[in-house]
Amino acid sequence: MVEENFKRDTLNWGEGRVSFIEWDDGAKKPGLQFAHATGFNALTYRKLLEPLATSFNIRSVDARGHGFTKLEAIPKHMFDWKIYCDDLIKSVENFVTKTGSPILLGGHSMGGASAIQVAAKRPDLVAGLVLIEPVLMPSKFKLFLKFGRQYPFLKILPVIKQGMQLSDSTKKRRRNWKSAEQMFNSYKGRGAFATWPDEMIQDYISGGTEEVNNHLTLSCDPHWEAASFSCWKHDAMGMIKYINSPITLLQGEENSTTRAEGPELLKLRDSKGTFKTIEGASHFLPMEFPQLVQEEIVKIGKRIKII
Repeated sequence: MVEENFKRDTLNWGEGRVSFIEWDDGAKKPGLQFAHATGFNALTYRKLLEPLATSFNIRSVDARGHGFTKLEAIPKHMFDWKIYCDDLIKSVENFVTKTGSPILLGGHSMGGASAIQVAAKRPDLVAGLVLIEPVLMPSKFKLFLKFGRQYPFLKILPVIKQGMQLSDSTKKRRRNWKSAEQMFNSYKGRGAFATWPDEMIQDYISGGTEEVNNHLTLSCDPHWEAASFSCWKHDAMGMIKYINSPITLLQGEENSTTRAEGPELLKLRDSKGTFKTIEGASHFLPMEFPQLVQEEIVKIGKRIKII
């Protein structure tokens, strides 16, 4: 990882503490907060966010059960993403208090789905939305996933098989490593990390591991990550109708999690918004095309006249 130009700080809540990284040089700038994907962490997106610090004061927060945040995260108690949304509202409230005005709220994957719900529930906090591959699933998918758990014979259906395989394989992820170098060499060019630049893999490791008994341990318990993947109750799609914020939506051409009528519903909420499918991009669009995402963030900042 390159020399740190950000600072790491914490929010102390009654049940524990929330860790975040922030770029703030003391100048008066609009706020940009970013919510990460399931299994990742705030620092993963440093390469994406850091160049934007000339235009924004930026905050990237480790979600519950991720990174260096220390809040209760019990896999068997994880049934929906409402807890992520509630946590995000609290951290955004704090940031809005600091900046003095509503912020631009961005998110990737689960973070994008949570950002939708924050904008719907607390429009007073959000000046605009940048949604990158938000998880938007049709209702039938959630029902299939629900009943697939209850009735194992339904696993033969492709849509159920795919969802359950992701959760089950995540539980088996290796959690302990001898060193960051060993971890990096294992990830580089493989699986979910196949299209990532080296620097972002290194930041993912730096922001998502802790030293325990002379080993590096993933701070996000694979069982917590798997429980998050297998949640079926969250309804970001259903919350879209309550959004009044300007919107930028960026989705990948391949293996997108932004499905069904999600993009069309978002267009109904902002007819002047930006809605793009990025050629050659996958679900890991922020890692593959960080400069493009940066350009779109600046564009919406100018559109809503906060920069």
